[in-house]
Amino acid sequence: MLVAVSLLALPLAGCLENRVSVELFTQIHGDGTCTRRVEYRLERVDTNKGDARVDIRPEDDVLVRWHRFPSGEPWQVREERETGLHLIVLEALLPTPGAADGDFFRARAPRAQPARNVISAFVDAEHGLYEYQEILRDPSSPLAAARALSRTALKRDGEFADGFAEALAGKGAGPRESDVRRAYRERLAEPFAREVALLAERPLYGPRERRDLDTLFDRIDDKQNDLADRLAALSPGTPPEDVAAAAESSFNALGEGLLAQLEEAGLPLFTPEGQGRVRFRATLVMPVPILRANACVTDDTVVWEFDEEDLFGRGFEMKALASAP
Repeated sequence: MLVAVSLLALPLAGCLENRVSVELFTQIHGDGTCTRRVEYRLERVDTNKGDARVDIRPEDDVLVRWHRFPSGEPWQVREERETGLHLIVLEALLPTPGAADGDFFRARAPRAQPARNVISAFVDAEHGLYEYQEILRDPSSPLAAARALSRTALKRDGEFADGFAEALAGKGAGPRESDVRRAYRERLAEPFAREVALLAERPLYGPRERRDLDTLFDRIDDKQNDLADRLAALSPGTPPEDVAAAAESSFNALGEGLLAQLEEAGLPLFTPEGQGRVRFRATLVMPVPILRANACVTDDTVVWEFDEEDLFGRGFEMKALASAP
């Protein structure tokens, strides 16, 4: 079943886990210059051994594989490595806050659309007015993965028919190839693609969208059973259980190929749960008291905390306005 195969996209070595955190620190000075620091922390742990750290192999080091860091003047880079820990800290004194635009850049694969930050700031130092806005957004969301999956699956009717015929060989007479391809499109691929397209029209990827996407994948079982019933009706004299087994075998092979394409494109079909998520903490310090912000404020400082799934859809927005008394 495609749902069962989809679970292969989740980490199978459940005891080993990457834990990544990103800390953004921005301090705007009275003259409009800006101190910017970004700290990346990767820990690889064995959850079966009390979260003991284990060696980070090159293929497991997502900081190296996925991230691109600013370099050259005025950036200073500090890097630390020890067993199970990789730390990268970047810091710079910039002429304006906007000069930090794009200093966060992550792409899970060379072909993937990158997650990155965009910064807009206004400084009127003479009148003590400072306004800041930063958005982190990742277009490679599970919903984008589902849409790519559904569009590719639409084109694989021939591959499904070939796999079905091979799996059914020697067990009885099967339908004509054209009938198998039509049944695959009408009973599974096209309905699934329509449902994904409707979900993808929503501007947000929030809790409702996550649950609706899960429900959509859960219903693939029903679509596959409907497809198997249709193929059995087109295969008189062949035991229905043999037809269903052949359909499942072809489906699994097709699903494995589709998931490999998603991985190559850097499109995650699922977001990590619990400690496996990338966690963000962003701190902004203004030279004067902050009047308003979309997070809790303490005088001249505001702090945001969020997870990687908050970067999907419209992205995670941080904004603040500060003014001298």
